[in-house]
Amino acid sequence: MFLKTTIGDKDISKRLCSQATSLRTRLQQHIDKDELSSAIKIAEASITNDCIVALLAMMQSVDRDPNNDFRPISSSSDASLEMADVALLTLGDLYTMAEMHLKLQGWHPVDQSDKVSGGIVYEHDNGEISEEPNYEKMSWQMKLMLSIPVLIEPGCVNGEVVWAATVVHYEHNGAQENQSDLECSELPPNCISVLDVLKSDEDGKSSRLRGSYNGCWRGLYADALGEMDTSHSIGQRLESWTETTLAGLSVANEELTRILMIGLGCGQLVSFLQNHVAGVELQVVEASQSIVDIAVKYYQFPTCALENVHIIDPIEYVKRQCSQGQVGGEYDTIIVNVCSSDDVFPNHLLNDQFFNGLVSMLSNHPTATLLVNSGVSADVVSTLVDEACKHIHGHRSGHALLLREYLLRDHSTSDDEGVIVAARRREWSLTVEDWQREHYGDNAQFSGAMDVTNAQRTQVVRLEKFLSLEDIETIRSVAKAKLASIEPASSALEKHTNSWKVLYLQSDDTFQQKLPALRQRILEAVRQVDKDNWHLFDNVDHVNIRVVEYHQMDEYGELADPRHYDLNSLLTMDMMLSEDGAFEGGDLQTEEVDGTLKKHEFKQGDALIFVSHKYHCVNRVRSGRRNVMVLEFWYGPERLCSHRCEKFGSEICMRDPGQDMYTQQFHPNLKQRDDSSTSILFPFRLGSVSACKADSREILELLWEPCGNTEVEPNKPLVAAKEQVDDKALSDAFACFGDSDSDDDSLAEEYGMTTQS
Repeated sequence: MFLKTTIGDKDISKRLCSQATSLRTRLQQHIDKDELSSAIKIAEASITNDCIVALLAMMQSVDRDPNNDFRPISSSSDASLEMADVALLTLGDLYTMAEMHLKLQGWHPVDQSDKVSGGIVYEHDNGEISEEPNYEKMSWQMKLMLSIPVLIEPGCVNGEVVWAATVVHYEHNGAQENQSDLECSELPPNCISVLDVLKSDEDGKSSRLRGSYNGCWRGLYADALGEMDTSHSIGQRLESWTETTLAGLSVANEELTRILMIGLGCGQLVSFLQNHVAGVELQVVEASQSIVDIAVKYYQFPTCALENVHIIDPIEYVKRQCSQGQVGGEYDTIIVNVCSSDDVFPNHLLNDQFFNGLVSMLSNHPTATLLVNSGVSADVVSTLVDEACKHIHGHRSGHALLLREYLLRDHSTSDDEGVIVAARRREWSLTVEDWQREHYGDNAQFSGAMDVTNAQRTQVVRLEKFLSLEDIETIRSVAKAKLASIEPASSALEKHTNSWKVLYLQSDDTFQQKLPALRQRILEAVRQVDKDNWHLFDNVDHVNIRVVEYHQMDEYGELADPRHYDLNSLLTMDMMLSEDGAFEGGDLQTEEVDGTLKKHEFKQGDALIFVSHKYHCVNRVRSGRRNVMVLEFWYGPERLCSHRCEKFGSEICMRDPGQDMYTQQFHPNLKQRDDSSTSILFPFRLGSVSACKADSREILELLWEPCGNTEVEPNKPLVAAKEQVDDKALSDAFACFGDSDSDDDSLAEEYGMTTQS
C-alpha cells in the first residue's frame, strides 16, 4: 500500500507533522484575534491544495484494532503514531472552525452519536433541521470540512477496519521542488489520489467504490476520473453517468467498433467496452504514465491491453496522425475524457487545430461519433466542435449536441459540470426510440411508461376506504403465514435498513392464491383509474402486477430520495394498513411541477394510485410503526419471483417459476439473440431524453436505466467470490455511518405480525 511505504517514511512523517502543526498554529492565531474569516480563507486554501486527503492518509497509516475501540496496535512506530495524532487533531480543528462559522449563519449542531456513529444534524434558528445545512454561497471546501466527523470515524467489515473514505494511493507534486504536501500554492495542485468510498443507495444497500482523482478531492460525492465497485471486476459495469453516456453513445452496432479514447481514467470504460463489444478495436491516448500505472496496480487493468495505450500528449498524437495522412476513415468513435476531478478541461487542448484533427479522423460512416466530456468548458468546446464539423464535413451549420445528467439534481443556468458535447457526420436527433432501434434493431422494446418529465405533471388519485378492516386483517394474516414459511435468509424478505423491511407477497404465487378476490378488485380499480386519467394501459399489449410488497417502517425508517420513482412500471398503488395515529411522520410525498413536495392524506384503508414515474418519497418515521402494501403494474408477466423484478416485456427472468408459461402465452416466437446479430447488449439503455434551455442553448438531459443484459463473458470472473457475504458485511459496516439499531427478535416479532390485529 502506497501509504505504508511513503507516508510511513520518517523524513516524510516529520515533514507532514511539521506542516500540520504549522497549519493548526496559523488557524488558532487568527481565531484568537477574532479573525474567523481570515482563518476560513487559510483553511479553504489548504483544502484546495488537497490537504484533507493528505491528513486522512496520515491518520489511516496506523493499523488499528477493531476489537479494542479502534486503538492503534502496539507494534505501531512512534513516528506513525505521532503523525496519525497530529492529523486527527488538525482535522478536528478544521471541523471546529467550520462549526463556528456555521453558527454565524444560524445553524447549530445537534449530536446524534448515540444513534449514528459520527452522526451530527444541524438545527437552524428558524427551526429547520438538516443533515446537510446550507446557506447562500456556501463553498465546497466548507461542505467538506463539515463532513469531517464522518471521515474520521472507523467501522469494521469482517474484522477489517474501514473508513467512509479510505486513502489507497496519494501523491502530491508541488509547483516547486521545495513545496510540501500541506503547504498552499497559488497554482492548482498536481495531486493524484485513489480512494475507496463507502456509499449506500436509497434502499440501504452499501458498496465500496474505488475512484481515481486527478486534482483536489472534493468529498464523498465528488466525481472521479473513473470509478469501480470493488466487488466487481474492472469493466463489468459502469458507475458514473459520464462513463455510461460515453459508452452508450459510442457504439451503435458491432459493425462500428474502431474507437479512439483520449484519457484512460482508471481503465474502467476501456475494459467495459472490451467486455461488451465483440471485436472492438481500441486505441487509447494517455498523457500521464502515473495514471496508467494506477490503473494497472489498483484497478487490475489488464497488462495485455497496454500495447494499445500510447503515453503521449493528446495534441501531439493528433498532429502525428494528421501529418501521416491517417484521416477520413480511421475511427468510428472518438472519445475525449480528459477533465480533471475539478471538471476542468485542459486549456492547451482548446484550439481549432486539435478539434479539426479529431473530426477529420472520424470514419465516413454517417453515425461516426465524436464525444467530448467538456467539464465546465461546454461553451468553448461546443463552439470548437461546431466549427470543426463545418470546416471538415462542410455542414452549413454546426449541430453539436450538449448532453448532461437528467434531473438527478437541480441545474443552475451557469452549471456546466458534466456536460458532454456530441457530434456526428450527419444531423443527429437523439431520442429514446432512435437509440433503441440503433442498438437493438428488431429486438427493441418499450415499457410504455410515461416520460419522467410528463409524469411530474400528473396528480395522485386517492380511493378512500378502499380496504375494509376485514381486508386488512386478511392481508396481515397472509403476510404472517408467508413470513413463517420462508427461511430467514430468503430473498422474499428484504431488509432495506434496520428500520425498513419488505416482504414480497407475489413470490411463489402467494398473492394470487391467497387473495384472489382482493387481487381482482385491485386490478379492476386500477384499470378504471387509468382509463379516467392517463390511458397508460393503452400503450402496451397487456398489463400485469409486477410486484406486491408488504412494507414495515419503524422509527428512523424512510424513503429519503425526493426523486425516487418506480422505473419501467406504469402505475403504482399504495394501500395503508396501519391504524390512524399508529405512527408519526412517514408521510407519502410527491414532487410537483413547481418543485415542492406535497404531502398526501393517507388514512387506514385508503389507496393512493399514481403514475410510477412520478417522483415520490416517504419522510422519516418519528415514532410508531408504518405498514403499507404496495403494488406496481407494468407491461410484462405477473411475476412470481421473490424480488422486485427488472425484466419487463419479453425479457426473461430465470428466478421466476412462471416465466415459461408467460413466454408461451405472449411471446411464442421469441428467439434468443443469434450469432449473426449486430446489436450491442449493454446492461443499460437510454430511458429518457428531455430538452431544456440554459443560457439560450438547448441541452438534452439523458437518463440511463438498467436492463437485463448484465452478463459478462465467462472468462472474466468477478473479483469477489463471496459477493453476497461481502454486501451484507458492507451494509453492517455502513451502520457506523447510518442506522445502528439492533435486531435480536425473531422475524415474526420483528415484523410485528404476532401482535397487530
